[in-house]
Amino acid sequence: MVTIGLGKENKPGESQRDVADANAKLSALLDAAVDAIIIIDHLGNIELFNAAAERMFGYQSTEVVGNNVKMLMPEPYQGEHDQYLHNYMHTNQARIIGIGREVKARKKDGKIFPIELSVGEVKDSSHKQFVGIIRDISERIKAHSDAVINRERLAHVTRLSTMGEMAAGIAHEINQPLSAVSSYAQACKNMLNKSNLDASTADFQQKKLSDTLEKISKQALRAGEVIRRLRAFVKKRHAQREAVDLNGLIEDTIELAKVDTRLLDHGIKLHLNIEPKPQLMIDPIQIQQVLFNLIRNAIDAMENQSTEAVHIHLRWLNQQFIEVSVSDSGHGVSVENKNSLFHPFFTTKPTGMGMGLPICQSIIHSHGGELRHSPGVTTGSVFTFTLPAKPIVNTLSEFTIDD
Repeated sequence: MVTIGLGKENKPGESQRDVADANAKLSALLDAAVDAIIIIDHLGNIELFNAAAERMFGYQSTEVVGNNVKMLMPEPYQGEHDQYLHNYMHTNQARIIGIGREVKARKKDGKIFPIELSVGEVKDSSHKQFVGIIRDISERIKAHSDAVINRERLAHVTRLSTMGEMAAGIAHEINQPLSAVSSYAQACKNMLNKSNLDASTADFQQKKLSDTLEKISKQALRAGEVIRRLRAFVKKRHAQREAVDLNGLIEDTIELAKVDTRLLDHGIKLHLNIEPKPQLMIDPIQIQQVLFNLIRNAIDAMENQSTEAVHIHLRWLNQQFIEVSVSDSGHGVSVENKNSLFHPFFTTKPTGMGMGLPICQSIIHSHGGELRHSPGVTTGSVFTFTLPAKPIVNTLSEFTIDD
């Protein structure tokens, strides 16, 4: 509470001038405030409406003073306000007094906009009064929304770029089942063209034909599955959270990573260790992009060295967070590069954009987790990210994936 001290005894007539001066100063302070300031009584009637409030809501002070503050609120806040005041007057239990929160407000023209509201009680007043300080956060909300949209666009471009780098591997992965389909189809045609079958060989040939058609079906499904993964990975879409089986997502990501021909060229294997199955509300494409990027970085680090395997480990960090780590036995990160790892446009790759790790970090942060780097036990690097999760079952499986 601000106290204005006069510092001297009042002479006759000075008391009224002092009060007028104090009111003038208070009025100047209120009108100079950037935030809207509104004072209401215990019934919700507006008693004070400063200049910033007039600019924010589009009303003149004379239009609102004496009216209920509900006129500045959309539903459901409008319908709840009277009951809140009533409960506070009878129980003295505050829900928002002294606590800032984000709500919606309504302008004179009916436009709804987001605000940050803090409410306090006026102490030592002749009657119950409450002061509300209001800040329009429309620009802040828009800036956040734009940042999310830009991050999604950049992530999408990065996925497309990654698929472009893997064009040779994609062509190889799809060409294999298509070549098999062509060979099996030709074999079926040759079988059908043989018209001099006797009864003793007809059944055998029919069985052989059926088996060959089954192989055609499997190879076609294999090619279709490769295309499905690629389409899902590069699809342009809005971020959306859903319940996801992280174990299955990791295994699906590994299958996608196997398209990279360097795994075969350099004999690199992917070793997966999975602990209890977690339940997560995540954007599966975004998390897959993070894991896929970390796996490809590990392959890059091990490309020109004698290698063991890229280890992918999923475990419970505690009762609230799951931890996924990708470890390699490559050359590691130098001391001078360590602090720049997550900086935009920093890269040690000749053709890299330097946006992979910054995007990954942004995605994990938006999911409420952390992405960090640490050196390997003897060599290489370990990139680890955490995600909020809940346990489903208590099982343990471990296996190695290679072609």
